[in-house]
Amino acid sequence: MNKNLQNYFSTGEFAKLCGVNKRTLFHYNDIGLLCPDFTDENGYRYYSHHQIDVFLIIFILKELKVPLKEIKTYLDERTPEQLLELSKQKISEINKEINKLGYMKYLLEETISFTNKGINAPCDEFMVEEQEEEYMIRSTLLNEENSKDHIMWMCEYKNFMNSIQPKDISFIGTMISKENIISGNYTHYSYFFTKTSNKNILPSIAVKLKGMYAVAYHHGSYETTYKTYNKLLEFLEKKHLRVNGFTYEEYLIDEVAARNENDYITQITVAVEEM
Repeated sequence: MNKNLQNYFSTGEFAKLCGVNKRTLFHYNDIGLLCPDFTDENGYRYYSHHQIDVFLIIFILKELKVPLKEIKTYLDERTPEQLLELSKQKISEINKEINKLGYMKYLLEETISFTNKGINAPCDEFMVEEQEEEYMIRSTLLNEENSKDHIMWMCEYKNFMNSIQPKDISFIGTMISKENIISGNYTHYSYFFTKTSNKNILPSIAVKLKGMYAVAYHHGSYETTYKTYNKLLEFLEKKHLRVNGFTYEEYLIDEVAARNENDYITQITVAVEEM
């Protein structure tokens, strides 16, 4: 067989060039997926540089979880038109995966932000500060009676979670009306909410107005938040302030980060005004 071996790669050389071990090439040869360009009289196998691109498409499709059997079918029947269709299909799948991974990355970044804030949250300290306008997605008005029914409460929570699709959203918190705070009904929630930087999510967008807010951090289980609310209202009275709008609860450290409910941290932010 007259072949100029300078133009070919041995199995070891081709494997090294492709970043795989020789066993992979042996397997591809055994199943007819990628066979050597030729085998000499001594049984040595040689690959041509033209086969590098074929290996590359095999590698890409394998990384995209396409079974080797399907890859072989494509290679056996390949045409330019089939390559175009396959490429478009895989690009669509890749874009979906990129979006999913981007959303997961965003949630982990939010987790870091919330957890750090929770770790550094002061205990039994209250502050009043000017806060800028913020945008959020808000649920429909909640049935306050469902707050007492865990199953109904979780159904409403799940429905809201399923309704929010954008990736640039924060974790879900709850809103309590001014009337319920003043009346001491601290577990009668009015809305679920999640913060967003996207102002164009209409008609779902709501606005937390720029203004003066009191901020407290509750250390402990959700069932004991009333203790922090009572102290907060006492603090506001001493400062000659009163509740002037919704209260926003954000759960900085919860069951995901702590095994003991006593270690939970809830940020409480309430709109206030001077008496």
